[in-house]
Amino acid sequence: MRSRTLGILFFAHFVNDFYSLLLPIFIPVLVVQLGINYLDAGILVSAVSIIGAILQSPVGYWADLHKKRVTFIAAGFLFYALGTITLGLSNGFSLLLLSSFFIGLATTTYHPQSTNLITKEFAKKGQAMGVHGVGGQLGRFISPILIAWLISELKWRFAAVVLVFPALIATFLCWSALREPKERGDKGLTKAITLPVLLLVLILGLRGAVFQGIISFLPSFLVERGSSINIAGLLTGIMLGVGLIAQPLGGAMGDRVSKGKIIFLSLVGLTLLFFLFQLTLAQTSKGLMLNYKLIIALLVGIGFCIFVTFPVGLALSAELTPGERVGTSVGVVFGGGMIFPAVSLPGVGYLIDNYGFHTGFIFLGILAVVATLISAIYLRLGLK
Repeated sequence: MRSRTLGILFFAHFVNDFYSLLLPIFIPVLVVQLGINYLDAGILVSAVSIIGAILQSPVGYWADLHKKRVTFIAAGFLFYALGTITLGLSNGFSLLLLSSFFIGLATTTYHPQSTNLITKEFAKKGQAMGVHGVGGQLGRFISPILIAWLISELKWRFAAVVLVFPALIATFLCWSALREPKERGDKGLTKAITLPVLLLVLILGLRGAVFQGIISFLPSFLVERGSSINIAGLLTGIMLGVGLIAQPLGGAMGDRVSKGKIIFLSLVGLTLLFFLFQLTLAQTSKGLMLNYKLIIALLVGIGFCIFVTFPVGLALSAELTPGERVGTSVGVVFGGGMIFPAVSLPGVGYLIDNYGFHTGFIFLGILAVVATLISAIYLRLGLK
């Protein structure tokens, strides 16, 4: 029963995270075909994060309290389908924003509920979350490559229609095969908000802002520098593919050593590698050709530092709140963390529009520094 549950959630996580790259890969096409600018693009991606930030913890709390975890997981994939169809029908910013709204609703339903199901089934939570994370990482890895290929081979609107089907398959599979846990969530949404949880929200939120900024604007940067949409998708996919190793490794390490230390060390690495990435971009801004080998090496390192913390952060958030509040706690951490990408992405888009990609990416590097400092404070306080 455990292996079946993990297998289904592995596939569901694959599909869920596959859609996280939908808008970023379409952005270069939407800029050309519909005339949006990078500020608009930042708002579209930010809208997804805003909805997730507002609704993630209430949805997790309500699903726990009323034992509707499986129902919410399945319904979320229907919202992904609606968002994708709306994207394909869009003729301007308004419908694109509606697409972001549907996708944002979808993002609120998966991680708190799936983390709850997994942590109830497995004693080694980090290891199970690492395996589960591989499913999501496969989705992120394949997503930019497949979506870019569909856009290049088909008309972009038809590509969007084709991309509806994974969500429909996941809806049926989750609804028919997952079992709702017997435990009912404890009342008291605010009891899930503790000092360790708030610090974790800040740390993972800033890390998420850096991650979302990279994947949202890296494809557009590469296309502007002369890469094809396929090359841009491939390079983004390479960075995301590193998580296939980093997530299970991080999950296994999290069961053996301090999860807080893993997060701190990964953020130190992220900060150093990202500023090396800035230097590389600075050279290309001076008219030099893209050094693809160096860019790939840096993206591999950045991807590893980001994704090694994904299962660790989810497992840690499930441990930080007393009582039957796993979905609520994960919802607070995951949803609260989405505030930072929501706020930062329009700003990054504005910086890119007015000062160039290099300036926009420098801002993301500063956010990585702040996340590292807060994680040092977390360890200094002697928290998990």
